[in-house]
Amino acid sequence: MINNKTAILILAALPFYLNDFNNIFIKHELLWLAIDYGAKILPLAFLFYLLKKEILSWADLGLVALPFKQLILWTIGITALGLCLDEPGFALWSKLLPAMRLGSIPIGTDSPLYTLDMTIGLALVAISEEIIFRGLAFTALRKRKQSIPKIFLISAIIFGLIHWSQGPTAIIATAITGSGLMVCMYCTGSIYPTIIAHYVINYLSFSGLACKFWGL
Repeated sequence: MINNKTAILILAALPFYLNDFNNIFIKHELLWLAIDYGAKILPLAFLFYLLKKEILSWADLGLVALPFKQLILWTIGITALGLCLDEPGFALWSKLLPAMRLGSIPIGTDSPLYTLDMTIGLALVAISEEIIFRGLAFTALRKRKQSIPKIFLISAIIFGLIHWSQGPTAIIATAITGSGLMVCMYCTGSIYPTIIAHYVINYLSFSGLACKFWGL
């Protein structure tokens, strides 16, 4: 039975790296959606199985309740930080780095699946990525007695690299944004505020509202 936190992190994260081949090779919207959602649901099912077997705890995944006031304040603060890092970060790095974009999401605003992906899809992204790349990553790296700066750096890198098909701009920009979201996990031990923040950031980014707000 797997009980090493690092091994669990690797197994849970692997589908996210493989899923970017989906962005490159799959253009059929429904098939892309099935693969993309499956790559997020399967790791979550694996982690919740380990929770049931008491190999992991809720705290290992950052699923720790916060007092209501603290939850609201952290949600507002970490969302604001993420918004300041995300779209401006993409704009900055896109000027400094070559595009080298290998693939993209085939579901456009004119697709009948657009609303589904902007609601259920982005919620699944926020929940799965925060549990694995913030909650579990923090726990696994702490278990390996990594220093706090190294935890922020390593978790940022492994999070940024799941966006490899979108090129170096996406890798670096998402790594920095992810490191900003990790502040909440470090300070509170909880990812509930970052799940909400992650959803809001992605929604504003994919809808184009963030670009309009920043004038980009």
